[in-house]
Amino acid sequence: MGESRVRFDMFAWQVVPWPVMRDDVRYLETLNIGTVWLGDAYAMPPGFGGEAVLEAWTTLAALAGCTERVRLGTMVSNVSLRHPAMLAKQAATVDRISGGRLELGVGSGTDIPEDRTALGLPSLTPAARVDRLHESVVVIDRLLRGQQVTYHGDYYQLEEAQLAPTPVQRPRPPLVIGGNGKRALRVVAEYADVWVSDLPWRTIEETLERIRECNRLLDEYCRAISRDPATVERACIVGWSPAGSPFASHDAFQEFVGRYRDAGVQRFVFSYGSEATPAPYDEWVAAGRWATRDVLEAFAAQEMTALQGHGR
Repeated sequence: MGESRVRFDMFAWQVVPWPVMRDDVRYLETLNIGTVWLGDAYAMPPGFGGEAVLEAWTTLAALAGCTERVRLGTMVSNVSLRHPAMLAKQAATVDRISGGRLELGVGSGTDIPEDRTALGLPSLTPAARVDRLHESVVVIDRLLRGQQVTYHGDYYQLEEAQLAPTPVQRPRPPLVIGGNGKRALRVVAEYADVWVSDLPWRTIEETLERIRECNRLLDEYCRAISRDPATVERACIVGWSPAGSPFASHDAFQEFVGRYRDAGVQRFVFSYGSEATPAPYDEWVAAGRWATRDVLEAFAAQEMTALQGHGR
């Protein structure tokens, strides 16, 4: 492996009962990880864990009150579900409750037909969804920095909007933006502290090549606006594609982290499952794509601590 250090987080999908969710996150807080991330959905798509999913921001607020150290965030908030000013308000509130432990992840929103029908959401092209994301990020960034915002865009209209109270973190909580396309990466270059990919490609070789290409494009877009590319951390969320099974064994974990780190990934967001996690996630746990408490205690937690402590 190379000499660069890496960071490790955990994604805990809130498709389990609240007592299980609370206990899982309390357990994860005892490990040497930085952030526990939740998903954001109104209802689950068919075939993804049934219909029961806890709402992201109220769950984050509850977790903020029963944890002390671990950072908390959304991976990622779907901007189609919330006005950006209200999303900024939710973020500032959770940052206050947690004592400054929030990380705000946002994305353009998936185009799930069931959500569109149930909620009356507009059907937008992928390009239009990124344009809406860009407008949302502009508003969120300014509000979280304590600015008064008047904004007239294609999707959002604000007149002298301002947050009170503002977040604990200054100049604002870290902003994480998801996306793999060129338009999304331009938004990342302009506003994000962290870029996150969900690794949607099917093979490891294809995934690694696309990560390298996305990193190259992101560097190019940063330089075009006179931003140091090194100021954007590169992250990936693991467990949602067939491109690797890091928890199949100790050797598989080391190989996975090494190859993705060599491709430019600095921060790994692994997915966590328990006995209460429904199908199809239980199948992904069995395949070594998601972590369990047994696997973490057997080798993965110790390995993450070692890799974060020094390069190899």
